[in-house]
Formats: sequence, C-alpha cells, structure tokens
Amino acid sequence: MRYAIIPLFMSAILHVLGFTLVGFASESLFLLFPAGLYSLLSVGLLRDMAWVAWVTLVCMIGGIVGTFIEFGGPLMAPASVLVGIIIADFVTAGLLVRGLWYRREKQEAD
Repeated sequence: MRYAIIPLFMSAILHVLGFTLVGFASESLFLLFPAGLYSLLSVGLLRDMAWVAWVTLVCMIGGIVGTFIEFGGPLMAPASVLVGIIIADFVTAGLLVRGLWYRREKQEAD
C-alpha cells in the first residue's frame, strides 16, 4: 500500500496547484482541505495501517466523483488540473484496492 503514497501526494500537490493557478480565489479555498487530508493520510499509509487505507479509498472514490461533478458547473481550478486530480485519485484507488486485496490473501494464507 506504500506505493499508493506517490499518486496520493501528487493529488495533494495538484489540489494546491489548482488553488494557486486561479490566483488564490476564495471559491477555490476548498481545494486546500483535500490537500491537507491527503498529506495526513499518506503518513498512515506509510505506517501500513489498514484502516487508513480504507479511509483513503473512500476519500479517493469521493474525490473522483466530486471532481467529475465539478465539470458540470463553474470550475474551481483549470480543467487540466482537475483531470490530473482524477487520474491521480484513480491510480491511488487502484493501488489501494490491490494492496488491500494482497493483504487479505496474505492473512488467509497464514
């Protein structure tokens, strides 16, 4: 699950980048919350905590859905940044599913 830290941190960076590219607009202030949350979650993933992986997976699914919904109205960040966030969140979710699956198989084998 540690491999999921890389795209998770990239998503956090993209959130901050989106906030800066719109000139620190107050409408985009919300982007800083996921950036901080993802940074904190990466610490738990680094320590290989399974519950943090599940919380992160739920956050990634919510982030993907929320970013897609964002395209329906006025954008909080440039479209290219939002697409990057979707890709990073999708990769993170995939790596987390893989890591959780592997962890479960390992526990069943023991």
